[in-house]
Parts: sequence; structure tokens; C-alpha cells
Amino acid sequence: MLNQTDEKWLRATHPGLAFADKVVQGDLRFSASYDRATNTFVLLGDPQAGILKGETLSGSFRVHIQERTDKSVSKLPALHIENVERTPKRHFNQQDKSACLCSPLEEQEFLEPDFCFPKYLQQLVIPFLYGQLYVTANNQWPWAEYEHGATGILEAYSKAKDQTSLDECLRQLRRDPSWPAIRAGLRQVPYMKGHTPCFCGKKDHIRRCHPAAWQGALRLQKDLISLGIVVS
Repeated sequence: MLNQTDEKWLRATHPGLAFADKVVQGDLRFSASYDRATNTFVLLGDPQAGILKGETLSGSFRVHIQERTDKSVSKLPALHIENVERTPKRHFNQQDKSACLCSPLEEQEFLEPDFCFPKYLQQLVIPFLYGQLYVTANNQWPWAEYEHGATGILEAYSKAKDQTSLDECLRQLRRDPSWPAIRAGLRQVPYMKGHTPCFCGKKDHIRRCHPAAWQGALRLQKDLISLGIVVS
């Protein structure tokens, strides 16, 4: 999970953390700021931070980070946090109680061409921990959230840069209990209708209930047609 350069960086940057037996654990301390107006997250001490205009929060969390044995949910190292209520609202996987750091469709940015632990820690782990502090203080997540389950996968696909995440999108959707309804929607011609019942379970029209998920489904449908793929 860490190479020698990463280990040296970890010791210098986060002395409260230690890497041993393929596990990073200890106390992770940080100060960071998020500006909702510009959707900008910065770590205090970052020379690129400039003038901070957002809400600054500081905290310390006891964390445990290690490679996953089951990578069906996520291919990123699993982050476990002590003394935090591990609920869906706080974005924890309810199967293994690990943190949901980003959409599975966005993980490749951190895995290719090679996994980079500093990038993972600074751009995923610390923002997630900042989010926990923010939820405690404000009872809401600081930035826009994806819905849970298949709806969130479709919301993420609506923002995909290209078709490279299509296979992962389908794999994740097929794991969801709502897949039969999604498959039926993708088979609608010439496109999925906005009055299709939403896949979140509320049964309202998808264009009203989760419009970003509808846009993701429309894009997925278009990409499948262009590639000649028939969903089954």
C-alpha cells in the first residue's frame, strides 16, 4: 500500500500515524477549510491555499487503513474510524463499516497509473474526516452528496468524463436490488422517460425525485447504444 517514499512522507507529514504489517494506524490530526461558494477544500499549511474564506475546522481521529480483501464494493484501501457513528448519513458502508470515500466510478483517479497514498490521504481521507466534523457541527454534509446505492451510481455517471467507467457502472448497478427496474428503463425506446418511477424506492417520477440520476441513466443508455451493448 505504501512504498518507501510514501513511508518517509507519512513520517514527516503525519507523525501520529505509523505503517506496520501493511496497516496504517494511529491519530490523524489536521486543520482544513472548505468554501461552499467556490467548492474549494484546502489543508492548512498548504502553500497553494492562499487566503482562506471557508469554514475552518480542526480535529484528530484514530484511524485504521488497510488493503481490502473484498474489493467488490471498493478497490481503495479501507478506512475505519474509531468513535464515530458509522451510519449511512455519515457515509459509511453498512456491510463492513468502512468509510465511503468516493463513488466507485471515481476511484480510478486514485488507482491509475499507480496507487498514490499521499493523494489518497489528502484528497479523500482528510476531506472525509473534515466532513464528519462538519456534520457534527451543522447536521449536514459540507458539499453536494451522491445518493446511496444505484441512484448514486447513476448520479456519478452523469458526471463521468468519458465511457471508461461504463463497465464499472454496470457492475455496480447489477449488484443493486433495483437492477431489474433499471434494466427495464435502459431498454425503453427511444430513451428512458422522465416519468419512469425513481430507482431510489420512492416511486416518484425520476426527473423530479433524482434528476441527476435520470441524466446519468440517459447518458448510460446513449453510451450503451453507441457501443452496441444490450443490457441483460
